[in-house]
Amino acid sequence: MALVDAQLSFRAMTREDFTLLSEWLATPHVSNWWREEFDLAAIEARYGPVIDGRDPTECFIVERDGHPVGFIQRYLFSDDPDRQRILAPAGTPDDAAGIDYFVGSPSLIGQGLGTQIIDRFVEDMWTRYPAIAAVVVDVSVDNRPSWRALEKAGFSRAWTGALDSDDPSDAGLNHVYLCRRDQG
Repeated sequence: MALVDAQLSFRAMTREDFTLLSEWLATPHVSNWWREEFDLAAIEARYGPVIDGRDPTECFIVERDGHPVGFIQRYLFSDDPDRQRILAPAGTPDDAAGIDYFVGSPSLIGQGLGTQIIDRFVEDMWTRYPAIAAVVVDVSVDNRPSWRALEKAGFSRAWTGALDSDDPSDAGLNHVYLCRRDQG
């Protein structure tokens, strides 16, 4: 089936998805960039508060034609001032939101799925959050497939450098990409 004919949907992640998330996080094409523990206890500690509503981050399982194919999350800078501070060198607006994402299966890489996921998710964000001015993503300079997907989805590179962050996924040089509301 051609990707352009695929039905993409985003459903709220549940604890029942933790095993699948663990499997995806353990794959090299994900673990190279998502440098976090992927055992079930670590996933519960990281994502359990989201599921329980104690963390305002929204996490979703991406489905294509009803089958799980990836993960995407979003957060408002107003809910995460530390992340806003970390990304400030890129000139990110205060009234922005951030996203993080990955395609789960290595067999789905290189088909344009990442771009399509990002594009559709950002479209939804403009509706869900009418007050945000931009969507922001930081990505390792070495993760060319990810930053190319962002560019194809209409994001512009705003900055490149080392982020002042304790998050292991932010180690090294990163590009920061922005999609402003008037771009999207």
